[in-house]
Amino acid sequence: MRRPALAAVCVAAACAGAGCTILGIGIRAEHRSPIDPNAPVFLRAPARELLGHPLEDVVVLAERTQVTVPVDSGTIRRVAEGAMPAVVSIYTETMSPYRVNLFPLPLPGTSFRLPLRGEALGSGFFTHPSGYLVSNNHVIENARSIKAKAADGADFSLIVVARDPALDLALLRVSQPRTRFPYIPIGESDAVGAGDFVIAIGNSLGLDHSVTQGIISQTGRRVAQLERGGGRRHIAFLQTSTAINQGSSGGPLITLSGAAIGVNAAAIVGAQGIAFTVPSSQVLEFVRAVLVGAGVEE
Repeated sequence: MRRPALAAVCVAAACAGAGCTILGIGIRAEHRSPIDPNAPVFLRAPARELLGHPLEDVVVLAERTQVTVPVDSGTIRRVAEGAMPAVVSIYTETMSPYRVNLFPLPLPGTSFRLPLRGEALGSGFFTHPSGYLVSNNHVIENARSIKAKAADGADFSLIVVARDPALDLALLRVSQPRTRFPYIPIGESDAVGAGDFVIAIGNSLGLDHSVTQGIISQTGRRVAQLERGGGRRHIAFLQTSTAINQGSSGGPLITLSGAAIGVNAAAIVGAQGIAFTVPSSQVLEFVRAVLVGAGVEE
């Protein structure tokens, strides 16, 4: 029997409106070409402040990734209530290039690029009480301004510290940090396996701080539609049955111990419960690269 192809992948992306990029059939948004696995880590000016700092200045590591607890009707609620204050809804103002053709046929000299302004949404979460957050690169790419809204209604302006197109990750910071922020500790994605319970929190379709629940379906997944070429850098996705909707990008995937084991990034359009998360092992790989200056300034 011929196996069905993975026809379309929806990256719950930061495009106009609720934001969704269809890869495969019917491309209709920002990522008209897949993520380049050879792309470097891009460092912004704030990354210089972190050069030589220990990992613990940006990320709080979880003491336990997994915990054996009796699951009852309030288990998911208790985990969600503990993590909710650290999750933010992200809203960006974007300026993306768009080619305008003066005539129906693409004749030489009859087209030009026009920057188009748009608005987009996504999610993110604090990893440290000093105000550092992680999200997806595609959530903040091309953003002119980035705003975040916490569960208690507080608003923040965010700045980009670094981004990694290959791993689809971004490190952000509150532009004017206050004393302390709630955070979600980062667990070990290698400690989870198929069948483990997880929850996701995100800005689903603009419905901020929505909670969904499922299991780890598989680990170490490669999604060819999100790669290009034969580069060595690729995402070893966690596959999950947890619903990841448009706008959920950048939110955490959380175990019953309250540890984040990844950054939610993608889902398959038209499928039932097939979504993908960038594992925390690669989140830490990205942050470590920033701390040693292993990237290029942009």
